[in-house]
Amino acid sequence: MSADQMTIGEMLAATVPMARTLNLEFVETTPDKAVVALPDQSDYQNHVGGPRAGA
Repeated sequence: MSADQMTIGEMLAATVPMARTLNLEFVETTPDKAVVALPDQSDYQNHVGGPRAGA
């Protein structure tokens, strides 16, 4: 797939390693808005069960 056929979410996942590491889901991306889901993964939770600040 060429870059002109990729969605913004696919481009971010392809170029930003942390987006892949966190398994981010780009639910909606428009010129005005981005909605991103962060899956609940125990490896990235802090001591009280929430997402780490870096995540």
